[in-house]
Amino acid sequence: MSDGNSNGKHKSVFGKTFGAVGSVAGSTLGAVGNVAGTTIGAATNVAGKAIEIGTLGAVSTERPPPPPDPLWDMHRDPPPMPAGYTAHVEKKKERRKRLNAGAWVDDLAEEFDDDDFRDRTTFLETYLKDKFYGDWYHNAAIIFVTAFFSWLVARFGGGLIWLTIICAFTSTYYRTSILRVRRNVRDDLARESAMTKLETDAETMEWLNSFVVKFWAIYLPTLNAMVIDTTNQVLSGTATPTPIDGLELKRFTLGTKPPRIDLVRTYPKTEEDIIVMDWGFSFTPNDIEDLTSRQLKDKVNPLVELAVRIGKGVISTGMPVLVQDMAFKGLIQVKIKLITSFPHIQTASVSFLRPPYFDFVLKPIGGETLGFDINFIPGLEGFIKGMVHDNLGPMFYDPNAFTVNVQQMLAGGPNDAANGVLAVTIYNTRNLKGSDSIGNTVDPYVKLTFGGDKELARTSTKFDTNTPKWNETKLILVSSLSEALNLNVLDFNDMRKDKPIGTVTFPLEQLQSEPEMENVVGKIVQNGKERGDLIFDARYFPVQTGKKLEDGTIEPPPQLNTGILRFTVHQCKELDQAARKAFGASGFNPFAVYYVDGKEVHTTKLMKRTTTPIWDEAHEVLVTNKIATTLTIVIRTDKELSGSADIASYKVKLSDLLAENEKGNDWFRMNPGGRIRMTAQWKPVAMAGISGSGGYIPPIGVLRFHVKKAVDLRNLETVGKVDPYVRAMVNNYHKSQTITIYGELNPEWDEVIYATITGPNEKISLEVMDAESTGKDRLLGEAALDASKLIQKNEKGEYVTFDDNAERTALLTMPGRAPKGQLLYTASFFPSVSIMDPDDIAEEERIKKEAEEKEAAMTPEEKKKRDDEEKKKADAKAKADKEAAKKAGANGATPPVPAPIVEEPKSQEPEKLRLGIEELVQYQSGLLVFKIMSGTFSKPDVYIQVFFDDQLYPSYVTGRSHGRKSKFEEVGDGLIRELEFSKITIRAVTKDTAKRSDTDDVIAEFTGSTLARLKQGYNKAVSIPLAAVSGDVGGANSVEFLFKYVPVKMVLSPIETFDNQGILMITMVDGTSLPAADRRGKSDPYCVLELNGEKVFKTKVIKKTLNPTWNESFQMPVSSRISAKLELKVYDWDMGPADDDFLGGSLIDIAKLQPMNSEQQILTLDGASGQVRVSLQFRPDYIVKAIKGTAALSGTLAVPGMVVAAPIKGVGFAAGGVVKGASFLRHGFKSKEKRAGATADDGASILTTSTSRRSRF
Repeated sequence: MSDGNSNGKHKSVFGKTFGAVGSVAGSTLGAVGNVAGTTIGAATNVAGKAIEIGTLGAVSTERPPPPPDPLWDMHRDPPPMPAGYTAHVEKKKERRKRLNAGAWVDDLAEEFDDDDFRDRTTFLETYLKDKFYGDWYHNAAIIFVTAFFSWLVARFGGGLIWLTIICAFTSTYYRTSILRVRRNVRDDLARESAMTKLETDAETMEWLNSFVVKFWAIYLPTLNAMVIDTTNQVLSGTATPTPIDGLELKRFTLGTKPPRIDLVRTYPKTEEDIIVMDWGFSFTPNDIEDLTSRQLKDKVNPLVELAVRIGKGVISTGMPVLVQDMAFKGLIQVKIKLITSFPHIQTASVSFLRPPYFDFVLKPIGGETLGFDINFIPGLEGFIKGMVHDNLGPMFYDPNAFTVNVQQMLAGGPNDAANGVLAVTIYNTRNLKGSDSIGNTVDPYVKLTFGGDKELARTSTKFDTNTPKWNETKLILVSSLSEALNLNVLDFNDMRKDKPIGTVTFPLEQLQSEPEMENVVGKIVQNGKERGDLIFDARYFPVQTGKKLEDGTIEPPPQLNTGILRFTVHQCKELDQAARKAFGASGFNPFAVYYVDGKEVHTTKLMKRTTTPIWDEAHEVLVTNKIATTLTIVIRTDKELSGSADIASYKVKLSDLLAENEKGNDWFRMNPGGRIRMTAQWKPVAMAGISGSGGYIPPIGVLRFHVKKAVDLRNLETVGKVDPYVRAMVNNYHKSQTITIYGELNPEWDEVIYATITGPNEKISLEVMDAESTGKDRLLGEAALDASKLIQKNEKGEYVTFDDNAERTALLTMPGRAPKGQLLYTASFFPSVSIMDPDDIAEEERIKKEAEEKEAAMTPEEKKKRDDEEKKKADAKAKADKEAAKKAGANGATPPVPAPIVEEPKSQEPEKLRLGIEELVQYQSGLLVFKIMSGTFSKPDVYIQVFFDDQLYPSYVTGRSHGRKSKFEEVGDGLIRELEFSKITIRAVTKDTAKRSDTDDVIAEFTGSTLARLKQGYNKAVSIPLAAVSGDVGGANSVEFLFKYVPVKMVLSPIETFDNQGILMITMVDGTSLPAADRRGKSDPYCVLELNGEKVFKTKVIKKTLNPTWNESFQMPVSSRISAKLELKVYDWDMGPADDDFLGGSLIDIAKLQPMNSEQQILTLDGASGQVRVSLQFRPDYIVKAIKGTAALSGTLAVPGMVVAAPIKGVGFAAGGVVKGASFLRHGFKSKEKRAGATADDGASILTTSTSRRSRF
């Protein structure tokens, strides 16, 4: 009975629970269905509206407009309002007044009866942040939460009340969420619609025009006065031709009607840091349709009156020139480039999208009363407007633009200051169409301009040809990349003006993303017609500036010998004595002429009747050799009848002028009298590969980096691993690099690289790069080094050696990313020997010789006169000092006691040594400085590479040659570790990225003794012939070099010496008492040699013996015998599939071998017994470094990844596998030696190893 009741209760409870759950589930499903239906309906509605609004911008403008809507037609009367609307509005206004006055409002329902409940803030919106509702996943989550809590309530016996509470919360949350979704959708649609209108429609600026109308009447008098004052200041210093005595602006006004802005259009889809807008504006003061009667009464027309005074003194008269009723209308495009730092605007460019309309009344004679408008003369108005368009077009008309560097202006720098150098190499034209005149030939040349007609450079003229070839490089200073370069092709004529053929317009903006553009094909266009193609290169080299460090300081810019010089002559004083001595009482009208290395570059304006002229005129010029550049300033006076004559001059070296300016000195004494104030600013520019840009600054020393390894590098590859190498950077310039190790995140280089430096404050860093076969190499991280801690001076002012073997560990950093990986290395500094340059020695000897000749040419009377003048000057100075002291005593004052002269402590500069070539070559370590002057090649478009010793990558690569004969004038250097043994390799290649092992790109090469080349071409040009490689039969190849040598106080470590690398010749002689491995007490022994864990040689098998005799010889290159691990292993050969039995092994010590001496060693095996006798001979030679991680030899037993120095041809291996026996005796080593000897005049040879993958550097 009890069991039955119990079961019945259980069934009843289960039935109730199941019913409740079913009811809740049904309610939940219904709610979910309603929510889903509502959501889908809303989404469909929103999507439909989105499509409707989104397509508004795409509607064709040719479609007829929709019928006017009276609600939006501003020119129609408003439609009648519904009945009772006016009373309702008045009632609401009264209610608002009472509420604002503090009265109580009883009927809240009446107050809010017309409000939209969707605009009210719900409870959830007050306490719930926006991020917790409004997205689709929030709505999905609330559905599941509702279902879960409904199940939970039913599980614990809850009823409909609890379910109602849950549904209330759910509905409130859903309502809040869907309102936010709809609001976001409306905002997005409005934003997209506005963006579409921005692209297609123009905005009116009536609000701004109304402001300008009121402000114009207040500001106009101030504007007129300011323009008159500023213009007259400029006109007062303007030189005028005879008979005009002067110019003066008498009256200026723009009238009472202000200019107006007609439209503004914005382009939203531009780059993030670029703003582009079109502005349409007009200035039509004679249009009086929109003026009121009061404005018409007070209207003043625009007027400009320029007074021209003709004659001299009292015999002169003024003649007014009037310009009236000016009108103007145009459409300009404004482009603004933004930056992150202050002032946040870098440049602002303005250009007219089409030629503007303008009109004016010009009365040159007669004044306002009797003046005659010259525009009434037939044809003159069109001529004047054409002249205006021709002058403004190259500067303002699209694609040209007028650019203002706002950042530079606010920083205090001049707006016209150059910020880089543009190198334009003009090659040739194609399909050039000249004049159609009968009997006229085409003599083309190219003139380069920016905007206006001011010529920047021009090529030579090629006579009587339609296919000219120039191959000329022109260097142009650039102040902004927003400008456009015009390459004007003209036809030269002897007797008349040169005729334009066409123009190529090249926007410099392209160089921002790609600084070097080669083989650009520009269309030559004249009057909208193509006249041919112009092929040229364009390369941009920006000014190098110091970076801002984390502590706010700015590091100094790199010390380069090539750059832009901006020098300013401010003023002169004390010219009166020189003027009276030279010209007496006549008028003195000085001007200054600037010379750079004897070439005139600039002439200042003429200052009338003054002996203290103030010019403040700056001029910029490109300097390719700062150390050797000389500036000369000549002060001249203009004589109206006899021309100009020199007054005084000042000559100074550029380096000395910069040093004096740094000390604060800018006043200098001229010869024969007077003082001049001048300053100079140096802006370094790196221009590698440009002919004529090769200046060289003597280095203070060499940094030595022993790069050991890197740990846990950043992996940038999606598949596989990076291919790292390390390069030494000095002021962001690549100096040297290690080999590349492919597919490794923990590479071990164990390599020494060098970097020359010219100052202790230069930025030094080691960058770990990922080599790419195509495209630029990628940065994996860099380790910065404070060079000032390595570079120190002693009490004599000499740099001292810092040889540190302590291992450094540096984190590898990248801009904008967390540090990743470590680099382990050592760093040392070795100073250079301070020697006099051969050119300085020659100049010093020349000056000394001229002084001696001048002294010898003087007569005794002249010598006596000179001595008397010097004595007279000394006596006059002593007398003046005595009179000053006496005068001070007569006035009752204590005569001043001369203060002791305290000189500021100066750092001692070491005395430079005068060394000849024979003394220089006694220094084994040093820098070989070479100047590549010119070359003759069998093919055009080649590069010159220079290698030293065992380098895989070149020390220097020139720019591309232009034609078969080309001038380079480029300077480079390379570190020589041991001059006695050093080898130099010069190659002409077709690719500037070719490595030493890439022989396919080589046209011709030379390998020879560095010492012999240095003696042959020390401070004088020498032509070095290059031997053509196989397959090149185009003709002779030669390069002209000039060499200098700078010794370095360096002590080489044993791993860097010449004796540490070379060819190891091994003879496996025999073995004795080897262990028995067979049942019969015998073995089948053979030997295997392993170098650094890789198999390099295997002997033949000698069967059934314990005392084998092999007598097999082979040779292999060893890149470092000190660190090399050479191991001999003896095995017993077995016929079956099992491994051969190991009989024993032994290490072979090759570090102590005497070079070129044969030595026999008896090696005791570490097995049961036995000895092996080997014969060793080491021949030192340079072994070119090879890339790790690739099969350096086909057919070697080496596993890809570790081979550095692989066997050369014929030393024991072939394509099929292991070669047995001394095959090198027949065809191997001698054939390679013969090929190397064919390129060297002194029998030098450098062994190389091959690689299969190319790396950019």
